[in-house]
Amino acid sequence: MADGLEEVGLGTLTLLPRLMFYTSLAWFIIGGAAALLMVLLHATGAAPIKTYYETLTVHGISMTFGGVFQLMMGLSLLRAGVCYGKEIRGWLFLSLYLLLNISLAMLLASTVAGVRVTYTLMFPLPAVGVFKGLWGLDALTVFVWGVFLLLIVIVALYPASLVKMLFFGKTKEQLVMERFVGTLNPSGMAGMLPFILVVPPVGTPILAAAALIGAALIGVIPMPSISWFLEAVNFNYLFWPWAHNLMEAMGIMAIGTVYWIIPRYTADVNREPRLYSERLGIFSIIFYTTAAAFAFPHHLFTMSSTQPIGLSYVGQVASWLTGFGAAFSVFNILATGWRYGLRIVPASLASLLGFALYITDGFLAMQLGTIGWNYRLHGTYYVTAHLMAILLAVTLIWMGAMYHHLPLLRRRKMDEKLSYLHVILTTIAGFGLLYTMAAMGVAGMPRRAYPFPFEVGPLLTLLIIFGALLAAAQAIFIINLIRGDKVAEVK
Repeated sequence: MADGLEEVGLGTLTLLPRLMFYTSLAWFIIGGAAALLMVLLHATGAAPIKTYYETLTVHGISMTFGGVFQLMMGLSLLRAGVCYGKEIRGWLFLSLYLLLNISLAMLLASTVAGVRVTYTLMFPLPAVGVFKGLWGLDALTVFVWGVFLLLIVIVALYPASLVKMLFFGKTKEQLVMERFVGTLNPSGMAGMLPFILVVPPVGTPILAAAALIGAALIGVIPMPSISWFLEAVNFNYLFWPWAHNLMEAMGIMAIGTVYWIIPRYTADVNREPRLYSERLGIFSIIFYTTAAAFAFPHHLFTMSSTQPIGLSYVGQVASWLTGFGAAFSVFNILATGWRYGLRIVPASLASLLGFALYITDGFLAMQLGTIGWNYRLHGTYYVTAHLMAILLAVTLIWMGAMYHHLPLLRRRKMDEKLSYLHVILTTIAGFGLLYTMAAMGVAGMPRRAYPFPFEVGPLLTLLIIFGALLAAAQAIFIINLIRGDKVAEVK
């Protein structure tokens, strides 16, 4: 089978996804090292304040965009390729990979030069840093243009790549390696549609704002001409619809990935594998996407002097409605296992445990989406717990897809025991960090605080333990990846 695939261009299907996979691992290592350093600094207080926040910025940028987003890009394109039998080559896909990593390199360089804004772009912090002499204007200019290139990738190039894979291009039957299960348009592929239909329209305004600010910084247009975009309130109402829906689209795509993986590992091999209900799967994606699109105001609850109360309540109601969409998915996935049985292998286990972490984190998200609780918890480690858990959950789900595709990506199989160990330890660490950080938030610990303003005692110890456990799990994965045995053929 492998030789036949080579004749029809297997490399055109796997080269860029493989490159994205390995590059995402490099960014994960950078971001993970920064995370361990942050915990070490909290324990020892051995570094100046500015060093901690530079490390925090490196961690957020590397893990979120270099790691999770890039892994999602590569594996989602590969999934579309093996289902539709289409090649992944050409200027669109190459520019997607190059621009993403060039933008990340620019952001990393600006951080090394002193810019420290954390994972979330807390405007007008970047400009205030220049005015206060915390970092230079040149470093800020590199940072803004890095953000601009990153936005082009997220708002334009990646959705365009998905459109090309799903709706255009010539199908090569020899490259169709995994037929659809269920309906003609299964919910596992429908999970990609929110990124196509939602992210470009909500992201275009912030993309335009970044372009104007970048142009003003290099003197192409006068700074006073863009003063409207520099108002903190205006900027945040451009930023948060995009940032919120980006995370939601990544989450929905992860749910679609679970829909796609689980039927392929059902135990009843005598019946056509499918979800318990494909219609419910597609409905839950539509429902979740619609609710999530209107939930972004929950990020702005604490801007009490600017946000109309009606918009705040829209954000609260929509936030809770996303829980219904998630509940439909929980029922569908559990019912699939009940009806068809489920084979537990690293791919299915990682997807299910990642989904479990995603749903558990949803309870934190719904609390933060409630106006009263948000005022109590917004500025604490409770929010850090939510962000960390959702990104780790999405990563685990995509790791399941990675285990499924690894024979195609690398022509190698991994030691199954080490793979199980990697998945289980990652899950334990994820839940441990979630509850530890949530407890810190309930205790009133401010997020991003360095050093901690009051003693956290055992909670800091738990943070160190679960952080070290997460690092150990990834070390096991890398060792297993390096030691993988060769596979005779790709099926």
